[in-house]
Amino acid sequence: MFEIDLKKLVLQLLPTFYRQQLIFGVLRAALGGLQAVYDAFTKARVVHIYRLTHNGQVCYLRAVLNDAFASPSGTKFEILTIERDGDWLYAITEAGSRITIATAEDSFNEKGEYQDNKLVVPVLSNEAMLTAQQNSFMVAVPADLYQTNLADIKALVDSYKLISKQAIYTPIS
Repeated sequence: MFEIDLKKLVLQLLPTFYRQQLIFGVLRAALGGLQAVYDAFTKARVVHIYRLTHNGQVCYLRAVLNDAFASPSGTKFEILTIERDGDWLYAITEAGSRITIATAEDSFNEKGEYQDNKLVVPVLSNEAMLTAQQNSFMVAVPADLYQTNLADIKALVDSYKLISKQAIYTPIS
């Protein structure tokens, strides 16, 4: 709908008895300003459509981050939810044995499962989970971008996230 070839339009609107090279050249020169405004309009339209179709939903936020910041290592951004649900665990069982309450992040395998089969899953896995509010989310940033572009990434996430949400940034490799 907005794809207009102004040179063709002028040629078609020009009566046949005025279709001479000199007249057409003058009209094409006069179209320079209009062509610049039209080009600015189409660029702004593309940006507005991109902003309207990419809102604060998780899949769109991840796509916006991956589009804006391409990691040299090929690692992609991830958006993770923070939920505090599960079973209540106590420090000591009824039999008197200790239960792990907190553990290091390296105690988990690639699937996110606790590696030590003898112990129950710990309550806390890292500091971000401990201090996070219920309405927060984690943005897993590729490590090579975490050091160099974190301020730009935060600004982009802040422009798309809901105002009631809080983003927590962690590096991934």
